Amino acid sequence: MAELRAFMRDPSRRLRILPAPVARIEILAYAPTEFYHCQHCEVVWGHLGLGERLHREQRSSALPEDLQTEYAAISDWVRRSFDRYQDRLTVKVIDAASIEGLLKSIRHRARRFPAFIINGSDRIIGFDPSRLDAALAQHLEASEGGENRAQHA
Repeated sequence: MAELRAFMRDPSRRLRILPAPVARIEILAYAPTEFYHCQHCEVVWGHLGLGERLHREQRSSALPEDLQTEYAAISDWVRRSFDRYQDRLTVKVIDAASIEGLLKSIRHRARRFPAFIINGSDRIIGFDPSRLDAALAQHLEASEGGENRAQHA
């Protein structure tokens, strides 16, 4: 135990834990919408066997086929990005047809969807996985470089 105390008193031996660089992505897209009843009614609908059927019908009619396909492709890309970057990535999906989506599209001058806003500054219009991967890697590298410079200063 005394060895551990001596080890911890020596500042050159202390472990520095630096936060991992994080990239935040906001995705403005037409998202499928489902409406639910109150919690008690949902339980009743579920026991009657109607709840899942109603929600399945809403899911199938929420978006046209091409937008559903695009939304599925974006979801797959987000899953792969989470697998690659894990907790260094924060993603927020914003329905373009919502009030928040309207305000974000005005603020970031997005007239077509999907639009990807990375760290509040970079805007990528349209779904291009290779371009998104490159921008994401660039943002994470830039923030790592900034931390490394601050650590050595």
